[in-house]
Amino acid sequence: MGIFSIFNPIATIIYGLILRIKFSWFSRKKKKKRKTTRIFLEKKLHGKGLEDKIVERIIDNYLRFGETIFDRKVIHAAFSINRTLDPKKVQQKNNR
Repeated sequence: MGIFSIFNPIATIIYGLILRIKFSWFSRKKKKKRKTTRIFLEKKLHGKGLEDKIVERIIDNYLRFGETIFDRKVIHAAFSINRTLDPKKVQQKNNR
């Protein structure tokens, strides 16, 4: 274990860099999608005779709704509730 203990900090640094690069890539991609969606909705809604303030509220609510629905924690919580309410799966957990 003494020989491999040298590699633990190096591996931690490498994984940290990989996670940081992936997070920045995901953030850029998410911002680009939000901007594209905002531009598309502005084009569609400005021709309908709505006020600018109302259009901005509609777009903000649309974007927030999408983030809430597609948030992984929310989806995971929804599926975990189904598992806890299923009595067969609860009994299997208790038997283990």
